Amino acid sequence: MGPNNKNQVNSKLLNKKYFAEQYVDNSSSAIIAIDLNEKVVIYNQAAEDIMGLPASEVLGRPFVELLEKKTGTQDSILLNTLRTGRPYSHVEAAIETPIGTMNVMAYTTLVRDENDNIIGGILSIRDITSQKQLEEKIVKAEKFSVIGELAAGIAHEVRNPLTSVKGFLQLLGRKFNEDKQISQYINIMLGEISRINHIISEFLLLARPTVPIKRKANIHEVLDEILLLTEGELLIKNIKLIRRYDESCPALTVDTDQIKQVFLNLVSNAIAAMPHGGQLTVTTRYDSLESAVHLFFEDCGVGIEPAKLDLIFDPFFTTKEEGTGLGLTVSYRIIENHGGKIEVLSNPGEGSTFIVTLPVKDGRAAQVG
Repeated sequence: MGPNNKNQVNSKLLNKKYFAEQYVDNSSSAIIAIDLNEKVVIYNQAAEDIMGLPASEVLGRPFVELLEKKTGTQDSILLNTLRTGRPYSHVEAAIETPIGTMNVMAYTTLVRDENDNIIGGILSIRDITSQKQLEEKIVKAEKFSVIGELAAGIAHEVRNPLTSVKGFLQLLGRKFNEDKQISQYINIMLGEISRINHIISEFLLLARPTVPIKRKANIHEVLDEILLLTEGELLIKNIKLIRRYDESCPALTVDTDQIKQVFLNLVSNAIAAMPHGGQLTVTTRYDSLESAVHLFFEDCGVGIEPAKLDLIFDPFFTTKEEGTGLGLTVSYRIIENHGGKIEVLSNPGEGSTFIVTLPVKDGRAAQVG
């Protein structure tokens, strides 16, 4: 091979190495490679971000040390790939990162030399958090659709006989109004019928959500109306109320009746979570970059178990003995119809924080006083 051909080959190899290094360094996926001694030889910037450990502490070190620091275990698909010769693909996992829990998709592959001998393994971790959130939204939408079809099919069939029963009970109540025991029974039955009607109303809201009738509103005034309604119960339950309002919050364009329903449900849930008293903190915060107002309802109650945290917005899921399991589902739908979102943070025994985010439709809106 002549000098020119050698130079061309070397140039191609250098270019190939250069482009490979550029790909690894700039990839949005975390890329970690180990050699036959199971020591880390490649660890890009995305790996630093996801793992929360700098390359200086990882490169040249046994990969198992990285595992133990991050997971407390030596089990790894990368090590299994190198030891068994079997790559993995489409392995989903939830991992803790410096910025919170991240949903990832992991892949492994073997590295071979020119003689097809295995010389190492590569682990690639791709962030799919946004994709998983979208999938969850689709699943929720499908649940709402199923509930809607069910509600539309049975609501009137249930309400019609209930109306007749209620009417006859009211007539009986007039006839036996002097018999205290019978009157008491009748009032209990009428109360239960009203409760069933309330459940059906919430059911129908999921089936045919009312289109919000929006107008400009001072969100602090809306909050204060709800907090005033619950003032007596807060006092009886020995719950201290703290308001932390951001006075720079602009007025929002909302359906005040629907938003009141959401706030009342969140406050009621907070009260129920503190049967022995405590503190409820209601905070507002304006995010000008996001052009949204965040509202925080923070209690110091019993909290929610991690296994139940993903279920609380599902229809009919409730932790209350007298709950219907529709309150948070309806609240979720209302906030969604306003272009916002509702989230929850909670730890058992440490309380819960519900976060409602509402968009500011008009950036020129007047300031809330």
